[in-house]
Amino acid sequence: IHPKLHELAIAAGLADKNISNQKASRIFIQAIKDLNRAFGIKDCIPEIKESDIPSLACAAASEANPLYPVPILMNAKELERYYYQFLPVSLPEFHA
Repeated sequence: IHPKLHELAIAAGLADKNISNQKASRIFIQAIKDLNRAFGIKDCIPEIKESDIPSLACAAASEANPLYPVPILMNAKELERYYYQFLPVSLPEFHA
């Protein structure tokens, strides 16, 4: 993912092609975090309850299809991991 994030950092005017992919990736991700903070976008969704996650993941998985323009399609179990990251207090085993 680092090369793709490097390309995005260059396109956004945050980095040039002479820095490492990893450094450009960190710069780009930090810029997104800063932008979220500036617009008051939270890191969590307080309305999501842990007990909701299996059904949310199942609904998301059934929505996807092979024609979606995404790098990979995930099943419900794989998607659950991402929903846990939006809980107000993340569970330790799901930290990135």
